[in-house]
Amino acid sequence: MNGLESNISNFSNTEDFELTASFSFRNDNRLNSNLHSLSFSKTIGEHNFYFRYTPGLAQNFIIKSSATIQLPDTIANLKTELNYSEKFGLGYSYKISSSVNLGFSLRYFEQTFRKESPVLYYTDSVNYISIKEDESTNNYWRGDIGADVIFNDIISFSLSTINLFISRESNAGEISRLYSLKTEKGIHASLQLSSASGFMTKLGYEYGFDNYKAFYAGLNYSFDFAGGKITSGVLFMHDKFRNPFITAVMPSVAFTKEGYTISAGGVKYFSNNISKTTESLINEGIYSLFNNPYSADRAFVNFNLALSFKSKQLVKFIDVSIDSDIYPTLSEVYLNKPFATGKAVNLSNEIIEVRPASYIKNINNEPIYSPSVKILPGDTVDIGFYTIVSNADAAKRKIEQADFYLYTDKSEPDDYIRKPVLVHDKNSWDGNVFNLIYFVRKDFDFSNKYSREILNKYPREMTDGVFRKIKILYDEFSRNLEYVSDPRASTERVQFPHETIELKGGDCDDLSVCFSSMLESIGIQTAFVDYKNPDGVSHVNLLANTELSPTELFKITNNDNKIVVRKNEEGVDQIWLPIETTVLTGFDDAWSAGADKFNAEAIENLGLSKGSVVIIDIY
Repeated sequence: MNGLESNISNFSNTEDFELTASFSFRNDNRLNSNLHSLSFSKTIGEHNFYFRYTPGLAQNFIIKSSATIQLPDTIANLKTELNYSEKFGLGYSYKISSSVNLGFSLRYFEQTFRKESPVLYYTDSVNYISIKEDESTNNYWRGDIGADVIFNDIISFSLSTINLFISRESNAGEISRLYSLKTEKGIHASLQLSSASGFMTKLGYEYGFDNYKAFYAGLNYSFDFAGGKITSGVLFMHDKFRNPFITAVMPSVAFTKEGYTISAGGVKYFSNNISKTTESLINEGIYSLFNNPYSADRAFVNFNLALSFKSKQLVKFIDVSIDSDIYPTLSEVYLNKPFATGKAVNLSNEIIEVRPASYIKNINNEPIYSPSVKILPGDTVDIGFYTIVSNADAAKRKIEQADFYLYTDKSEPDDYIRKPVLVHDKNSWDGNVFNLIYFVRKDFDFSNKYSREILNKYPREMTDGVFRKIKILYDEFSRNLEYVSDPRASTERVQFPHETIELKGGDCDDLSVCFSSMLESIGIQTAFVDYKNPDGVSHVNLLANTELSPTELFKITNNDNKIVVRKNEEGVDQIWLPIETTVLTGFDDAWSAGADKFNAEAIENLGLSKGSVVIIDIY
């Protein structure tokens, strides 16, 4: 009940290499010990490969004839030798997920039969009888498939085939038909129940479609000891071809610590069937070299060594959630606000420092490292993933794959997970008025050139102050533009200033961004006024700083309802002008409309106090 006998799917928890040597001690009227098996396994990613050499998995019979033959110098009994052995086995498995494993195994069996028969020789002087030995073989490959499913920490289930595929190298006639190993097809199923207290129960059933039936049931108990773990258990077997009903018991004990396991066990049968007749051997046959009606009591000692050249995993992802789509133009947002949050657990017994990193295809040129996080032993924490947008010129919206990594003290990541993330095009905006600032700054070169070309047409008025520049620029700005309403409520497309000028129009966001960029690019301070509506759709106006003090109001107007007094970057009170950028009939009309709206909603309706009107400085 070990190795490929009960693990057809080759399910393995090996992290890298694993080497196992098994020695058997058999008592069949003489103490016999040998190397039972030597196995090696290697895990690469989700793939596991297994090889087993089994010199001890063999059984031999000598059947003596009751008749005697008079040879020239002695009397002899004719005999037939039956030799069975499994030479080696191969296994492969693929871990589909943490709870599902599929695999297959191939095993090579040798069967050699030697039968003696009398031969009469005639000569001129004498006739005599001799013995002739005929040898035949019936070797074959056996292939099976299997699956393992781990439902939770308590229940796991496995299902596999028995003799699904048989490929014979030869068929040696009558003696092979009589004595060859039975290759009846069937299924093997097992159920394992575990508990947090250390107990584990395993139930197994083998069903042959023609004749063979067997089952087993076992109980294990594990507990910590001397820095490792001791597991002791007992398993009871039933075999159709052996009495009593409970055929045998298999006790075992194992000690595991830091990559190695030493175990001992054995098989004790409750009846002695070794002396069965030849007729029984022919009629019942042998279905397994490990357990059959002629198997003797035996003991095993196993040595297992996990040869891991991989560093021990210290941290593991539980999951990663995407907190925000990626808007390429809002690249600075992701320097201060994580676009994703990972939940990770410390697998070690020490405090570890984790360096998170992420890579988004077509957005990052290389992995982007986020701030390191210290995690207490066994603790679970949230880890923020920030990013730098290297390619901000995305032409269309697309779902990209984001790779997330957790590094500790190794060059290779301890864990990795991949998640899809929606990357918008460069004109997409998330609806947050504050983030319109990034569209203002993006086109400063164009805006500066465009503003200076306009102002250069009025050289005599350039000494009249900032107010005059604002008026000239808006009159020119609005002359050839048209306001186009955008009914979309949340995520919008915002034009860059050069696009608004080229297209000769836009909505309130486009126009406010464009005129703000024109002023900011030549050193005139501006601010957005966000008029929030209950339906979530904001209307955006602009405030422009004239750099005049409140005492200089008379230079531009006698109506103090047309201005807003607020502090500049240095904290000095100055006069700001509300401008409704959707009014494109000239500066005076846009100023009046902007002032009326600001006084009505921000002042009279207490919008600034209630938070329904917000001023956002563009620094």
